[in-house]
Amino acid sequence: MRQKILLLLLTFINFINVHSQKLNGTWILEKTVYENGNPLEINHTLYSTFTEYEFLTNSIKINDQKFNAKFTNNSIKLDFRELLFSFENNYLLIQEKGDDKIQILSKKEDFLSKNIEFKSEIEIRNQDTLYISNEVYKPQFNNELTFEDFLRKNISKYTSESTKNNLFKSEFVLTKEGKIKDIKILSGISKSFDNEFIVALNKAEIYFKNQTGKDFIIRHNFNFFQMFKGLTEKTEKEFYAIQKKGNLHFQNNEFDKAIIEYEKLYIMDLNSIKERFGFLYSEAFINLGISYLAVNKNEEACNSFSKVGDIRNFKVRNYLINFCK
Repeated sequence: MRQKILLLLLTFINFINVHSQKLNGTWILEKTVYENGNPLEINHTLYSTFTEYEFLTNSIKINDQKFNAKFTNNSIKLDFRELLFSFENNYLLIQEKGDDKIQILSKKEDFLSKNIEFKSEIEIRNQDTLYISNEVYKPQFNNELTFEDFLRKNISKYTSESTKNNLFKSEFVLTKEGKIKDIKILSGISKSFDNEFIVALNKAEIYFKNQTGKDFIIRHNFNFFQMFKGLTEKTEKEFYAIQKKGNLHFQNNEFDKAIIEYEKLYIMDLNSIKERFGFLYSEAFINLGISYLAVNKNEEACNSFSKVGDIRNFKVRNYLINFCK
């Protein structure tokens, strides 16, 4: 009897280990559907979004945020959540317990082999081929903190500067050996802030793990924006007023009225808006694109989505794939 119980226990442990080993690595969200298989509504916030899961021994990272995790045969227990999982062909299916939606994910290696556009953006400098880092094709940053939070923690002037209206832009090269070089401050804030950033960046070097065999250009920005006080130019104020009205109609599913408001943006010069207020810019044209889809104006919708980005931009990726072939 004891031998039978021991055998069952060993079989169960082996089953869990097999599942855990299959989970190991990084997975990229392809799409989210309802548990009955129906697609999400086009105006659902999860219709097109970036999500990355990295499964470790006793923890997982979700979009670089680390959580302690306990793995069982078909679930992952976090501190305050439980994720149910299963496999279907080469896909991982994840459903938060109690939720009616299922996330469908591909192993990172499979995702990149199917979507080579993520590996194709390169820049030649001094006869060196440099790959431009993006959300999927990038080196790993192995620290309890995300790369963004690590820099914030190690820049003492970050808090004081974040209360001001400023845009900081930088880039650097991470070599295939995991070394940082060619640091450039493209748009600085102050000499002291810029120097602290460089010091913090060099501290971060030891946490980068580059297993791609490629040299990368990594661009990192801090966008310090005081919401209303940050609107100083006439164009900025006009843009914000239009977006605010358009958003109100959009949230009430008044898509015809939303289109009328958002379309006013087409006659404006939005180059500075796109750089300075990128999130608000993207939101406006995504909402406009969805509104066009809602009234069966697919061509106009695709033009609107393309103002945000191409299929490498997860904010519009699924819209472009599903409606703009």
